[in-house]
Amino acid sequence: MALSVHNLQELRRSASLATKVFIQRDYSDGTICQFQTKFPPELDSRIERQLFEETVKTLNGFYAEAEKIGGSSYLEGCLACATAYFIFLCTETHYEKVLKKISRYIQEQNEKVFAPRGLLLTDPVERGMRVIEIAIYEDRCSSGSSSSGSSSGSGSSSAGGGGAGAR
Repeated sequence: MALSVHNLQELRRSASLATKVFIQRDYSDGTICQFQTKFPPELDSRIERQLFEETVKTLNGFYAEAEKIGGSSYLEGCLACATAYFIFLCTETHYEKVLKKISRYIQEQNEKVFAPRGLLLTDPVERGMRVIEIAIYEDRCSSGSSSSGSSSGSGSSSAGGGGAGAR
């Protein structure tokens, strides 16, 4: 896994950020956490529609699983009340476990699907669960040297500023 994380960091370092695409939340079924599966035209030449939709549908399924109320969630709540919420110092909630599962899935998708296509999927948790951000990278070798330099400078500052501003 350390090798693949290195490859994602190498993508950020060796390529310049061309643009970002934001997949908005879908409120058609109320306030449950789900994202639109509409394929953005900016990704048309980068990734197949089916792969994109499959990724978003899988994420939507994970978020539905996280918000599902069952016996274990009920027991979790009862134990929390009985222990004045100290139980959460020792164990993770069901929601936290699923969020970690989502982070692993996004990491895996970045390694296998998105990064080889010059794309990088950002975990929605990093954007306040408002959007799925997909960064589109351009290979510096394929772009002109003058546009590469200016694009590289603005790309690194906007990428760093976007993360800090969202927190």
